[in-house]
Amino acid sequence: MIEGLTLNRENLGCEDLILKRLSEAGPTGLTPTQFKLPSLSSQRGKVCRQLLGQLLKQGKIGNLGTRHRPIFVIAQYYLPLELAYEQIEMIAKESGTRLRSRSFFVNSLKGAVKLKADEALKLLIQEGQLVKLMWAGRPVYVHISSLPQSLSSSINGIIPSNAEILQAYRETVDEFGYADVMIQEVFLRLGGELDSFKEALKEACQKGRAIASVGDWSLSSKEEKKAAIYINGTAHLRIRFTE
Repeated sequence: MIEGLTLNRENLGCEDLILKRLSEAGPTGLTPTQFKLPSLSSQRGKVCRQLLGQLLKQGKIGNLGTRHRPIFVIAQYYLPLELAYEQIEMIAKESGTRLRSRSFFVNSLKGAVKLKADEALKLLIQEGQLVKLMWAGRPVYVHISSLPQSLSSSINGIIPSNAEILQAYRETVDEFGYADVMIQEVFLRLGGELDSFKEALKEACQKGRAIASVGDWSLSSKEEKKAAIYINGTAHLRIRFTE
């Protein structure tokens, strides 16, 4: 039963109609106009529109668009993160050797997919599909396939510069709002090879440019533990730069 509505033949007819049309539309989905629901002036039309909202709340359907410009899809096709990942990677590939900014990718997406842009960027960097570089003090991105083979095969061995690490650290601080941040979060924004990054962090700590802290090992994920740096035999999960 749909909450707030009396179960009757009209209600069931509307639910069947909505789910059937969305199933037929597939991953493309439908706008409210494309639904071709019964007229709003009819009782059935009113019930159908009420059901549309209830199905959204129940997770049986999703909105890949915005509140004012919805694009409805059936639940199995509501995959905003996966779509953001695929679309950003496609844009990066099509861009070739042209360096693209975060805003370029974000502004190329729409609706619920756009909201997942940053998360998708992190995954693409972490999985080695995008390479993060610094250009005029700002992060830019290029797809790994666009780099020369000799460079792409060794890109993970490049030691990040102090400026690149600081930029990634500041981006992390801006997002979380405090100076003592997880090393893994900084690495996600930097990209590259984890071991080289950790060596650079340990050097920064030795020279007094950064201070590492232990953090809570029991609450940390596998990836966060992997990014920890060891100082005097103790794992440190967090980092704070002093410069």
